Amino acid sequence: MNFTTIFLITAGVVALLLFAAVVGVFLYRKKTFIPTSDKQKQLENLNQDLFPSGFAYSPYGDYFYALIDCWQRKAGYCRLYDEGAAAFNMVMDCEPVTFSYAGKRWLIELWKGQYGLTTGAEVGIYSTSRSDISADRFHGTFYESVSNYDMLPISFILKKNGKVLIRRSGIHWWLTGFKLGEFSDPSDLTLDVKIKFRERGMCRAFCEALEKLGYRRGEVSVLGNLVSLHFSSPHTKQPLPQKGLTAATAQELNKKNCKIFQEATKDYCDAPDKLEYLKAMFPGLYHFFLKSLYSKAFFDVFSWLLELIFGKSPAPSPCPPVDPCPPEPPTPPCPPVDPCPPEPPTPPCPPVDPCPPEPPTPPCCSCRPHSCNPCDRSCSVNHGSCHNERNNSAPEKNSDNSENLCGLTPEKIKSKNRRENTIPEPPIFNPESAFWDD
Repeated sequence: MNFTTIFLITAGVVALLLFAAVVGVFLYRKKTFIPTSDKQKQLENLNQDLFPSGFAYSPYGDYFYALIDCWQRKAGYCRLYDEGAAAFNMVMDCEPVTFSYAGKRWLIELWKGQYGLTTGAEVGIYSTSRSDISADRFHGTFYESVSNYDMLPISFILKKNGKVLIRRSGIHWWLTGFKLGEFSDPSDLTLDVKIKFRERGMCRAFCEALEKLGYRRGEVSVLGNLVSLHFSSPHTKQPLPQKGLTAATAQELNKKNCKIFQEATKDYCDAPDKLEYLKAMFPGLYHFFLKSLYSKAFFDVFSWLLELIFGKSPAPSPCPPVDPCPPEPPTPPCPPVDPCPPEPPTPPCPPVDPCPPEPPTPPCCSCRPHSCNPCDRSCSVNHGSCHNERNNSAPEKNSDNSENLCGLTPEKIKSKNRRENTIPEPPIFNPESAFWDD
C-alpha cells in the first residue's frame, strides 16, 4: 500500500466518524428536546423573535398577524411591491381597488396566497394626495398607509377548499393572518371580507369601483355602510412575476420547505412548540420562516423609491463630546445632635386637706329659764327638768304654768316665745333698798 491509498482510507474513516458523530448528536438532541412548559414564557420568547419582523403570534386562533404599528407602515404601497413579492417566496392573488373621495385617491387592496412557510391573507387601506411618481424605474401612484383616524373596521374569513383556516377582525389599516406550515396555491383559497365605512359617500365610491372591476351582485352586498365582498378569483390584471417562472420556482421551494417543516415537527401540536423545536434543531429553517413575512430585506430592495418620495434622511451629526460631570462634593457628616435633656420630675401632688368635720348638729333648742331642751334630757332649769317623753299626746304645763316645749322644733319654740314674751327680765338691784323687787 502506498501513502496515497493510506491517506484516502484514513480520510474516509474520519469522514464517516464525523458524520456518525453529527448524526448521533442530532438524534440525541432530538430525543432529549422538551418544549418550554411555561406557555406564557414560551409565547413571550416567540413574540420577541417576531417583533423585529413586525409580526406577532396569536395562540387563540393559531395564526401570525401584523402589528398595528409595525415598521412596514412607513413603507406605504405601490405596485412594485406586488411585482417583486414572488422573488421573496410570496406568491398571491392581488386585488387592488382604487377610487377617489374627499380630495384624496384611495386604495383598498386584498391579497391571498402563499407566504413562504405560511398560507395567509391581507386587507390594506392606503391613500394619497400626491401626484404620480415619474422616475426612471417607476411610473405610477405611491400610496401611504392611512392614519389611525382613517382606519376602518375590517373582518375576513380565509378558506382553503371550503375549510376555514383563519378568522380575523379589528379596526386596522392592514389586517393580516398567516397559518404556519400550510401550503396552498392561491387558487385554492377564498377570502370573504367585510368593511364598514364611516361615511355613505366613501362606501358608494368603493362599490362603484368594484362594479367597474367586474364584481356582480353575487360577489358584493351592501347593508348601510357595510360592504361584504367575496374574493375568489382576481378581477384585476395580475403582476407578471406572480404568474410566471419566478412564482412557479418560489412555489416549489415553498412546498418543499413546508414538507420539511411538517415532517420535522410532526411530534408537536401547536406552533410555539414547533418553532421552538425548529429553532433548536433546524435554525436555518427557523430564520427562513422569520424572513418570509415581508422582511426588511424585501423593502430594502425598494429603498431608492422611498428615498425618492420622502427624501433621504440626513445622517445624524455626531454628538459633541460631553465633559464628564464633576464629582459631587462629599456630603458633610451630620452635626452631632445633643441628647434630649431629661424631663423634669413630675412634682408630687400637693397634699389634700382632709375633709373638715361636719359641724355638730345644733340642739333643737337652747336651755332657757322656765323651759328645757326637748332634745337634751340633761338640760335642767330652776323650776324643774323635762321628763316628759316625746310620744306624749299633749304637752304638760310646768309649775309656773309654762307649757312644756318638748316635741317642738327650735323654730316653733322661738316663735312661741316671741308671742308670749314670758321670759322675765332679771331683777334690778336698788342700792337704796335692801330687798329685791319681785
